[in-house]
Amino acid sequence: MKIALLDNITGFGKHDWSVYWVLIWFSCGLLALFFGFWTTTEQTSLDWFYLLVSVIGLLCVVSLSFRKNIAGNGLGMLATAGEVIVQATSGAVGLMLAPLFNFFSHAYGVKYWANNTDADGNMIPKSANKYVWLLTIGFIIVGLALFPMINRWLDAQGYGVIDDDGSQFLGVIDFFWINVVAFVLSITAQATMILRYSFNWWLWILVNAVWLIVNLMTGNTIFAIQTVIYQVNAVVGLYGWYRSEQLVKGIH
Repeated sequence: MKIALLDNITGFGKHDWSVYWVLIWFSCGLLALFFGFWTTTEQTSLDWFYLLVSVIGLLCVVSLSFRKNIAGNGLGMLATAGEVIVQATSGAVGLMLAPLFNFFSHAYGVKYWANNTDADGNMIPKSANKYVWLLTIGFIIVGLALFPMINRWLDAQGYGVIDDDGSQFLGVIDFFWINVVAFVLSITAQATMILRYSFNWWLWILVNAVWLIVNLMTGNTIFAIQTVIYQVNAVVGLYGWYRSEQLVKGIH
């Protein structure tokens, strides 16, 4: 299904609005990040550094949605390296695991994407067959089953990834499990994105939806706005990757 507005935003339509879109989206993201930084932190040196890392992360995710290799994966390596430094400095060793995984996945992506580009130098996404879907679903199920045990073991070593403090969302669901679901889905989404599967954006949309609901229900308006901004980028990325995939197949 073709949507004229999204075609123009992603550069596949009658008008190429991609540059304007990126500028508008980045400006909104920057404002949301700075407002959150200014109202929820003490503006320490580490807070300023993390703000810089987050800004680089904005540039990274919008570049990935437009299939830009160096800007996407290159800035992704820079942003995740910065996040590792932040977590290490604050003593949260367990929280270094996800950005470390993302760092090495982006490093692999630089090479892998470079070997699969179109005439404009943009990465060419691909469709997932039923085996990839089954493997992805299986990975998510296994991840949800094993991660709590792995997290408990890491916590016993002093390197827990997710804190299980017994707090609940709406008095029904443990925040621990919400974090586990978001963590496993985000790792899966990252891996499938680097492997060039367009459906990765559906996973990012699920992750963002989880956090949007939690932030809204807990009154974290600033973080809810930030999540909406990332969600909009995920929708644009989903559409752009699938349109690119269609054009490669000769579907206009």
